[in-house]
Amino acid sequence: MKIFCLSIYNENYELLKKFGLSPVGLGNQKFGDEWIKDKGTDNISDKNKNFGEYTFHYYLWKNQLNVETYNDWIGFCTYRRFWKKKIFSQPQNIEELESSIIRKPDQAWQDHDVILVEPLIFKKIKNIKLIKRNFLEVIKKPSVLINKTSLRDQFNIFHGAYYLEESIKLLKNNDQKHFSNYLDGYEYNPFNMFICKNSHILKEFYSEIFDWLFKCEEIFKNKELKGYDKIRIYGFLAERYMPYWFKKNFKTLNWPISFFDTHKVKF
Repeated sequence: MKIFCLSIYNENYELLKKFGLSPVGLGNQKFGDEWIKDKGTDNISDKNKNFGEYTFHYYLWKNQLNVETYNDWIGFCTYRRFWKKKIFSQPQNIEELESSIIRKPDQAWQDHDVILVEPLIFKKIKNIKLIKRNFLEVIKKPSVLINKTSLRDQFNIFHGAYYLEESIKLLKNNDQKHFSNYLDGYEYNPFNMFICKNSHILKEFYSEIFDWLFKCEEIFKNKELKGYDKIRIYGFLAERYMPYWFKKNFKTLNWPISFFDTHKVKF
């Protein structure tokens, strides 16, 4: 099993390697030659501020998967979110984290194609937070002040309804309807983390997701993408679409992760 660990910090390379992970450096910091980066022959590294981790996914797709085939599980984690063995609770120190990280496929994965993070379930967001984040969206749909917040409501309030509505129009006809229905639900598998049974599944996903994201980019190219909620708009769109697409096309299994910020660990 190969798990790429994505980091925006150029520290703790040896620690991540010790965990049995493949460290990937993204963003503005300078990473040494020992790091895997998103700058291959064919790359979109200059789009990192808007695409987030998907600049590495593009690099992997165009520079490695086209010349190398992984016939084993291949997946992704980050410097502060790690796939863990089910028997472990949340780690409290670096030793517990190292013991908890899963390094080989679990037997429970055998009859599944894709592993997703245990779902995040949206409930009622506090009214004061809704109003502060996007008062106009609340005015357009005041029922959010009373009811639970759906995936669609949450995205519209935090990132803007325009981006979601226009991006849905760019999907294939079947997906427009089904993804729209999915967004009316209250849970999704977050963080753009997943593990595929082989690279054939991964390449199929990449072909689909980048075709869509580049179409979105063309539509939004004249928009001013500022602030955390807008600047990484393509990463946020992908985060919603990714679990929908995998669940529609493959047999998926939810799996626990642990949160432990290795950037705060100093040696």
